[in-house]
Amino acid sequence: MKKIALLLAFAGLFLSAQPVWPRCAPLIKEGRELLGKVKPAKVDGDKAKGLLDEAQKFLDAGNHVDGVKKANEALGLLKKK
Repeated sequence: MKKIALLLAFAGLFLSAQPVWPRCAPLIKEGRELLGKVKPAKVDGDKAKGLLDEAQKFLDAGNHVDGVKKANEALGLLKKK
């Protein structure tokens, strides 16, 4: 009985984290494309590039939640006017 409860808990965690996975890489790609198209201020451009690099490291490590946060932060810098 304990094994079934543990298995169900693990499955619940696995399924709840799944929607983040497909968003991480496209956000990083979008950020890198925007970095090439938009001409942000030097400081914002460097910060956005650093955030995208961090997001890629999180993605490579399997930490998609933090990767999405960093990618969104970089996109926020690139999209502000």
